[in-house]
Amino acid sequence: MADAGPSEALLRALSLVSRHSAVLHVGAPCLDEVSGTTAVDVTFEVSLPSEWRRCGESPSGIRLKEIVRFDFPAHFPLGPPELSLRPDFNRNLPHIQPWLAGGRPVPCIYDGDPAELLQWEGLAGVLNQTVVWLERAALGALIDPTQGWEPVRRDAFEDYLVADADGLRRLVNRRGGYGFLELIYLKRAANDRSGFVHGQISASTIRLNPKSVPNLFREMSVHRDSPLRHGKSLALVVWPGKHPSGELIVNDAYLPETVRDVDDLKKRAALYHCAKELDTALGLLKQRVSVYREAGPFTLAIILLARRPFDVIGSESPIELCPYVVDICSPSLFANGGATAVRPVAHRHSISRPLLTRMTGGTVTLERPRWTLVGAGSLGSKLALHLARAGNGPEVVLDKSSMTPHNAARHALVPATGDMQLLWMDAKARVLCEALRGLNHEATPLAADIVAVLTSGRNSHRLGSERSWAVVNSTASLVVREAIAATRRMPVRVIETLLFTGGLAGLVTTEGPDRNPSTTDLMAEFYTLLREDADLARIIFGSNDNVSRRSIGQGCGSLTMAMSDGRLSLFAAGMSEYLLARQRDGLPHEGGEILIGRLSDDGLGLKWHTRRVPPVIVVRAMNRRSWCTHIHSRALTKIQDEAARWPKVETGGVLMGRISEGSRTVHVVDVLSPPEDSSRSADKFVLGKRGLCQQMAAYSEAVGWSLYCLGTWHSHLSPGGPSETDRATAKAVSLARLTPSLFLIHTPTDFHALLADATDVSVSHD
Repeated sequence: MADAGPSEALLRALSLVSRHSAVLHVGAPCLDEVSGTTAVDVTFEVSLPSEWRRCGESPSGIRLKEIVRFDFPAHFPLGPPELSLRPDFNRNLPHIQPWLAGGRPVPCIYDGDPAELLQWEGLAGVLNQTVVWLERAALGALIDPTQGWEPVRRDAFEDYLVADADGLRRLVNRRGGYGFLELIYLKRAANDRSGFVHGQISASTIRLNPKSVPNLFREMSVHRDSPLRHGKSLALVVWPGKHPSGELIVNDAYLPETVRDVDDLKKRAALYHCAKELDTALGLLKQRVSVYREAGPFTLAIILLARRPFDVIGSESPIELCPYVVDICSPSLFANGGATAVRPVAHRHSISRPLLTRMTGGTVTLERPRWTLVGAGSLGSKLALHLARAGNGPEVVLDKSSMTPHNAARHALVPATGDMQLLWMDAKARVLCEALRGLNHEATPLAADIVAVLTSGRNSHRLGSERSWAVVNSTASLVVREAIAATRRMPVRVIETLLFTGGLAGLVTTEGPDRNPSTTDLMAEFYTLLREDADLARIIFGSNDNVSRRSIGQGCGSLTMAMSDGRLSLFAAGMSEYLLARQRDGLPHEGGEILIGRLSDDGLGLKWHTRRVPPVIVVRAMNRRSWCTHIHSRALTKIQDEAARWPKVETGGVLMGRISEGSRTVHVVDVLSPPEDSSRSADKFVLGKRGLCQQMAAYSEAVGWSLYCLGTWHSHLSPGGPSETDRATAKAVSLARLTPSLFLIHTPTDFHALLADATDVSVSHD
C-alpha cells in the first residue's frame, strides 16, 4: 500500500492556503506524473491604492487579482513549493529570478533558502512573503534606497567568477573605458547543465599587444581521462562614462538577466551606456588573436559595470558588476558571430581582508592592526589563523623552531598527503606565513630565537613600534617572558597566552599603558589570585601531568603538554575572541588585565573571569640603580593602611612576591602583617618572630612556592631615606641569604628601597 503521507500533507497545505486572508481562490491540484510535482494556481487579492483599483492594476503592471502558481514537490513538506507568475508578468522588476519555470517568471520572495523559510515559519510564512512581495511590486518598492540597489539575481548560476569587486570598481573613471585582466579558469564542457566555468580574475590590468598574446592564452586537460580543463585567458571589464554635459551616466532601470548570446550582450551594454567601449575592446581583441596560431576555444570573461543611482546592496559603491563568459577562437573571435552563446555568471568575492572582516561581523577599517606573534606552535598558529580569518592577522610571526611530525596532533596547519611531508617540516614561522597568504594575508616570518633578538638588538625593531597594537606571546616559555619583560627596545604592549595542566585552565595577560603593569607583574599577580581559589591553585600547582617529555621518535623526546586538539581549540577560540575585541575596542586605558579560563566539569565548555590590575608603583633601589621594586596595589594598600593605623610610631611587615632576575625586578604583590611580638616606637620597628615562619610557609605552599618572602618593610614618620641602622640591618641580612632581600621604607611622601645581596656590600653606602 502506498504511503498516503505526502497527499495528506498537501491537503492540509491547500486547506491552509484557502483560509489565508489575502487568498481569493485555490485552483484544482494538477499532478505531473513524471516529476511528481503538484501544481496549484492560487489567486491573491493585492492591496492596491483606490485609484489603481478602479483600473485593476498598478503602473508597474501588478493586477488587483494575481494568480501565482505553487508547484509542490513530491517530497513536500521537506521541500518548499516553487512559485511562478503569469507568463506575461512584468519581468523588469527587482527580486525576480533570472530563469523561467515553464515560461513563467519566478519571484524571489525571501532573502535566503525557501526550504528554511518553510521549516521556520511554515507554509503561512511562504504565503505572507508572497503577499508582501506582490504589494511591494505594485508600489514599486521592491528596491529600498535606504537598503541599497538590488543587483540582478545571480546566485543560482553554476558558473562563477572570483574577483575583487572593489578592485574592478576602482578601474572606473569619468571618461568611460575598458581594461583587460588575466583570467585563470577551470571548466567542464558539456551540452547539458553539467557543464560549468569557474574562473578567477587577477587584480591588475595587462597590456594587450602582439608580443603578449601567446603568453595570455592556454588550455589543457587536468589529466588524461578527466573532462575538466584548466586554462589561462583574459577578462574584459567595460564601464560607462559621462554625458556631454559632464554628468555621469547612470542607469536606473532594473532589468532581469536575459543575455543569451553576443548580440544580447551588446544590447545590454547599450542599455548600460557602454556599447562603444565594448565594441572598441572586442575589436582590439579580435585583431590581436587573429594572428595567434592556437585556434582555441578559450574562455573569455566579460564584466559590464553599470552605474546605479545609489549604492549596490552589500557595497559602498553604486557600480554593479554584471559578469558573463563566452568562448573565443582565432581568427574570428566569435565562432558564430552574434549568435555565439554567452552565459551570465555569478560573482564571488575574492578572499580579502574586507570580505573576511564582514563575514565575521566586524567593521572594515582602512588598516589592519599591526601586531607580532611570538610562537607559531599549536596555540599560536590557531590564534594567527582565527584572527587572519577575521581580517586582523599578525604582521610578523617569530618562532625559532621547525615543524616536526608530532606537531600534526594539534597544530592549525595540516601536512600534505603523499610521500613529501618533509616539505611541511620547514620553519614554523615560514609555513604559518605561507598559510596566511592563502587568506590573502601578508605576514613576515622570522625564524629566530626571540631571546637572541632581544639581547642582540638585531631585528628587534621588527617586533613592534609605538604604532603597533601589541606583541602576542604564545610560547609559554619562562625564558621568553623574562626576556620580553627585561627589554627596553620594545615600546609595544605584550599580551601573553598560556594553557595549564592538559588544558584544564588557560590564562591571558595584557600589559597596561607604558607596559605598566608588565607581563611579569601580571604573572606575579596571577599567582597571588590563586590564593583566593584553592581549586584553581590545585590545577596549576597540583601533581597532574602538566608538562612532560613525550616520545616523538626513537631516542627523541619533546617537552610538551598532552591534550586533545579539540580542548586546545576551545581555549584558542576564546583567546582569539578576546584579541579581536581588544583590537576593536582598544587595549585597557589604565592598568592591565588578566583573563582566567576554566574548563567545565564535563569538558565541553569554558568559563572566563576577568580581573583588572592597576599600575604598579616603581621604586629604584638606592644601592642598585639597575634594580627596580614594583609595588602592586594590594601590597600598597596594606602598607598604607598599616602605616595609617600607627601614625605616631614606626610599623612594618613582611613582603611577599617574586624576583625576576632577567628584568632585575622585585615584584611585591602582598604583605604579611607583623607577628604579635613585634615592637613599635617613634624611631624604631622590630619585627617579631612568633609564628612568622609558619605564616610565610603557608602562604608560599598555597601558591606552589611561586611567591615567597622578599624581605621586610617598615615606616618612617618623616620624609627621608634609610637610616644607618637600616643599612646595617640590610648588610647583615645580605650575608645570611643567598638570594637578594628587599628592605622597603615607607615615608609620608614616598618609598625608598634597599637591596641586600651577598654579592654586593654597597648597602652600607649611598
